[in-house]
Amino acid sequence: MAGGVTPAVTLEPSEEVTLDLDEVRVLLQQLGLDRRLITEQSAICVLALADSAERDSLLAGKKRLRDGARIHDIIEFARHECGKEVAENTRESYRKLSLQPLCEEGLVVRHQLSTNDPKTFYRLHPEMLRLLTCPAPLERRWLARELAVRLSQGETWKQQRRRAEIPVEVGQPQLFFLSPGTHSRLAAEVVEVYAPLFLKAPRVVYLGDTRHKGGYQNRDLMRELNLPIQVTANLPDVILLCEMERYLVVVEVVASSGPISTARLAQLQHLVQQAQALGYRPRYVSAFPSRRVFRRFVEDIAWSTQVWIANEAEQVINFGTAP
Repeated sequence: MAGGVTPAVTLEPSEEVTLDLDEVRVLLQQLGLDRRLITEQSAICVLALADSAERDSLLAGKKRLRDGARIHDIIEFARHECGKEVAENTRESYRKLSLQPLCEEGLVVRHQLSTNDPKTFYRLHPEMLRLLTCPAPLERRWLARELAVRLSQGETWKQQRRRAEIPVEVGQPQLFFLSPGTHSRLAAEVVEVYAPLFLKAPRVVYLGDTRHKGGYQNRDLMRELNLPIQVTANLPDVILLCEMERYLVVVEVVASSGPISTARLAQLQHLVQQAQALGYRPRYVSAFPSRRVFRRFVEDIAWSTQVWIANEAEQVINFGTAP
């Protein structure tokens, strides 16, 4: 991990966590964290963010706390799973004394799509999740020692996680870190909110970014779909795949400009024509953060496309016949 930024991290945790709160506190101690962070509250946060049980009342598109949990969700976990009497007014304590320091250490990743966004949620970094879900005690101790060394090697690990302000889960579990900005936050919402709401088992084929040349590219899927993806091409912001329903979803993110106009639609149709010949049905979506921004561009939207508005996430607008 040292010696440069790694845009994507791929690891394969199991489903179950067998540790209790005391064992998680011991694990935090083994990682060499400050003793002020080795608390029952921090252990609750870590254990909650590793939980794989399917639950109701989570954020749209989230089925498990492991997929992304708000502070409220963590407090509910503490009450119902750990038997702790936790008042709702302890939210700031959870945020300031546990979650924020764990984020600074790089063990937890905060997903904040806009300032003071109530949909802000937290997830374990994949390497921390791997440590929590490792079934073999000896291997877990080895992983803990390895991670403790990385945490002690100066600021490389921590700086990498702080610079990567907008992490996006592009695989299971694989994170890609987008550069900061409104455009990137909206692209993250397309992947993490729109995709699971409207597609069955969605996969990310492409995710553009200004900082990383070429963005995130799933080369295997691109070859399978015969997509002529090149870093110099006029690509959309996001390409999603639903293999179960044979949908290929092409998305333009509109934070300040660039919805799918008639001219742009023709370009995108050319881009996916070989995939369409293989039986994949294209959808073309312009994503907006709000109605206010959408109203500025409504006259530019091409027919036979869709509009998705992030702050009204559970609906889409069809321009013409729904695909």
